[in-house]
Amino acid sequence: MIRTFSRLTVGKILKWLLGMIILVVMIYPVWWVICIVFAKPGVSVSINPYLYPTSLTAGFQKIIHIFQTTNIAKAYLNSLAYVFFQVLGVMLISSMAAFEFALHEFPGKKILFMVALVSLMVPGIVVLIPQYLLMSKLHWLNTTQGLVAPGLASAFGLFVMTQFMENLPRELFDAAQIDGCNHFKLYWHIALPLSKNGLITLAILQFIRTWGSFIWPLVVAQKQTAYTMSQIVNMYNNVQQYATVDTIMAVNFLALVPSFLFYFFLQQYIVEGIARTGLK
Repeated sequence: MIRTFSRLTVGKILKWLLGMIILVVMIYPVWWVICIVFAKPGVSVSINPYLYPTSLTAGFQKIIHIFQTTNIAKAYLNSLAYVFFQVLGVMLISSMAAFEFALHEFPGKKILFMVALVSLMVPGIVVLIPQYLLMSKLHWLNTTQGLVAPGLASAFGLFVMTQFMENLPRELFDAAQIDGCNHFKLYWHIALPLSKNGLITLAILQFIRTWGSFIWPLVVAQKQTAYTMSQIVNMYNNVQQYATVDTIMAVNFLALVPSFLFYFFLQQYIVEGIARTGLK
């Protein structure tokens, strides 16, 4: 018994140490960005590095200077609009499609669902040019709708929502039909509220994907007035920009702030959502 207890204790300690090492590796780059942004001006980071912020005032002055000298405020608005309409559209379209696939029978249902899943295996770069040409013909280049439209039909969103709706009790829908609910009311008043956890999961995953999107905004938003935050970050990270390290890190920090806030307020749903997705 003592040997078994010792083995279990050693195993738990090793797991704890491994977890701490992984945590440090993941958090240290973000903490290093914060330390550089909120550091005293004129101090070389490579010669005299600090592992803690040394001047909050200097950091906020750098951030204010960036807002005053660049169009980063416009990029913030563009990114927020992009994320908002993308997440809302994917949730709406995916849930409507999943309602049909999960709860109704129609000819070719299995084939269509398999085709949708197969599209997940198609690299995004393959459809990049056709999507660009379509947005160009619609005159949607450098617009919010040009950013949002190609990503609204999400095969991954369809898959996630279908898995959730397949487990909804059919008796509720039968009772609602007897009470006179039409097809849309069944979706809007019963299926959608009961799929709240699935919608939250999809919204979280879609936010993470959309906020960090770079290739599509780079292609479709070529004017600086249509830039997203990912493009602003790329612009400052360009070797030809000749920006100082603290300025580059300040821009990266500003790009990280929405993700920090998103995780802070929704961390419980993020963990539960990803766990549910894995279990399904």
